Amino acid sequence: MRSEHPSPPVPDAATGTHAGDVGARAAPAPRRRSPGTVLASTSLGTLLVILLTSGLNIASPAIRTTFDAGDTAIGWVLSGYTLAFAMLSLTGGALTDRFGARRVFLAGLGVFCAASLVAAAAPTVALVVVGTFGEGVGAALVLPSALAMIQFVYEDVPGRLSWAIGIWAGANALGAALGPVLCGALVSVSSWRAMFVAVAVLAVVFALIGRPVLPPLRGGAARLDLPGLLLMVVLLGLVAFLAHDWRALPPAVLAAGAVAACAAAWLFGRVERRSPAPMLPPSQLRDVPFSANAVVTVVGTAAFFGTLYLTSMGFQDELGMTPFQAGLALLPLAGGNIVAALAAGRVIGRLGVRGAMILGSVLVAGVLVVIPLLFGHYAALVLPLILLGAGWGLLVPTTSTAGLARAHRGKEGVASGVTAGGRELGAALAAAVLLPLGVRAGVWSAAAVGLVSLAVVVLWVRVHDRPASGTGDRG
Repeated sequence: MRSEHPSPPVPDAATGTHAGDVGARAAPAPRRRSPGTVLASTSLGTLLVILLTSGLNIASPAIRTTFDAGDTAIGWVLSGYTLAFAMLSLTGGALTDRFGARRVFLAGLGVFCAASLVAAAAPTVALVVVGTFGEGVGAALVLPSALAMIQFVYEDVPGRLSWAIGIWAGANALGAALGPVLCGALVSVSSWRAMFVAVAVLAVVFALIGRPVLPPLRGGAARLDLPGLLLMVVLLGLVAFLAHDWRALPPAVLAAGAVAACAAAWLFGRVERRSPAPMLPPSQLRDVPFSANAVVTVVGTAAFFGTLYLTSMGFQDELGMTPFQAGLALLPLAGGNIVAALAAGRVIGRLGVRGAMILGSVLVAGVLVVIPLLFGHYAALVLPLILLGAGWGLLVPTTSTAGLARAHRGKEGVASGVTAGGRELGAALAAAVLLPLGVRAGVWSAAAVGLVSLAVVVLWVRVHDRPASGTGDRG
């Protein structure tokens, strides 16, 4: 079995790059590890971390009751997970390229388990927030490393990479579907603490399953771009914090935060241009299709998850459902999501990645216009929920595929981190900005956001002509 320790870089005669710089590509997968077992194991880890993204929302009313917590504290319980997930996914991608995808994946599950136990035993709502933030850190390691391993084991299997990413996206969809149902059942039958214990146990089980089957890939030989990593965390943290608390902050604090965010963005660009081994090469950001795909990931996710949060809360507050009933009521959305994700490979084969992304964006934006008009009658919402899930089920694999297709060689982990972090940033922004608006105004606002996402896809997203390397940024 090959070790994960980096080997000395060997120059490639064709490209002038180093084999050690190719992250997850640096060592061949052992023959006895079939692509199917790698796909199954990484999909299980993905399912778990996505499960909590949707499940926390169901548990938040019970947590509020236990601690008699205010809206701000509960907002941080919900957003702490997605904020950490968003802030650190790019870091998780960089660690994947540096240390190897398998090592980062298993470490992420370990962090997720430990943080879940902290939340389960928390005596105060503040420690619940600490626990959910820690779970987000673990999730930020799991998702980009999972996608990087899938891309590695399927890249040389003709026509199968889109199919494999569709299956992985189906795990995303299944996790989003199981989250409200499983968490709602545990909260209704036992307590919200049982929910955190359950996901901790699942993290251990999935790590034990993955350890013997995941390929021990080598990471790259280049050192980590620590200044770039730090500045990106600061930038994303400022953006997410300002979006989360903008209503409660004084204008002077808002202005200072905006200035600080702009300064962090400027410093990040300056540091990356001067770095001999930039985490995110400036030429990658200047690639308009790559950056446009990142925007679609953030904005499309905000439209979808904003609606998911609003409807699940509305089912409980307006229609009088229990947490478990609200979870069951979202199953039509989950069903459409799963079917579309599993069928994404065929849809992409017929329409292309961009065409399938346009179809998904049209479904999401179109359905969101209708939902507020029908919200008082659950039966009338079943078909719109199915179509909404189908649209999202197409957007997840297509944005993931498009991001990897435009990634520089050796930056597959970072590209996966951009996609994963973009989704969680979109979910965090949706919780912060759309949730306070209420069901009808919030979903109509989500529809407007979805139309913006569709416009970006049509105007700027392209998939082909992948850049060969990021060497042009390395002075």
